[in-house]
Amino acid sequence: MDRTATTLAILLALLSLSFAGELKACYRAYLLFLPVAETCISYKRETNLLKASSFVRTINVGKLVKRVYNKGSATVELPELRPKHFVYYQEEGEFKRYQEYNFGNGRIKTTEIHYVKLSNDVERKEEREYEYKGFVDPYTASLLLYRDSARLEQGTIKMFYDDKEYLLPYGVKGRERLETPAGNFITRKVEVYPNIETKGLLKPKGVWYLWIDEETHIPVRMELKFVIGSAIAKLEKLEGDTRMLENLLNAKR
Repeated sequence: MDRTATTLAILLALLSLSFAGELKACYRAYLLFLPVAETCISYKRETNLLKASSFVRTINVGKLVKRVYNKGSATVELPELRPKHFVYYQEEGEFKRYQEYNFGNGRIKTTEIHYVKLSNDVERKEEREYEYKGFVDPYTASLLLYRDSARLEQGTIKMFYDDKEYLLPYGVKGRERLETPAGNFITRKVEVYPNIETKGLLKPKGVWYLWIDEETHIPVRMELKFVIGSAIAKLEKLEGDTRMLENLLNAKR
């Protein structure tokens, strides 16, 4: 092998290693045939921790109707899928808020900051503490849904959000083959009841449907309803280790 080929092989090996513990999935949401929002969620494994982060923002017509820019992250302990830390920042219309949850020692400590419209002026800051009863942050709740829906045809996810505990029932409604720009997938169609009374414009409504890939546990399509309208989100791009969630969620505890 000549020097050029050797160098290329080394670079490719290093590149593959750099993405071995990372995964990024990006989606575009449509209203009828018009793209109205985009979102990406990323996962990165660090030894016995999984760090998840995401953003969602309106684009095109969606941005003209209601400007939304939300971002957040969570740290989850492996292999138990136990929540450790959660933050979420919201800009929805003229609503601006920051939330942070710390899980530990059987407690949940929360901080919530409301701002004066979209300025950096703090309207109020609230700190609270709750007993931890097995209710997890939204990122961890999503992971549990992906895992549990592959094992049980129906069940309930326990989620903590906005200083409240929620029971989110789900049921598997069948299997479907879907084609996306990111590839073709055999999915399970999961029905979820997001009965969440949250603040901001993106308040869930009605029934949600998720099509989750049977092999990788990555959502491929989502039909979501909010008080301001509904949208269909489709997987557009996958980067990194596509088997990452499969390996983590199938790990024995």
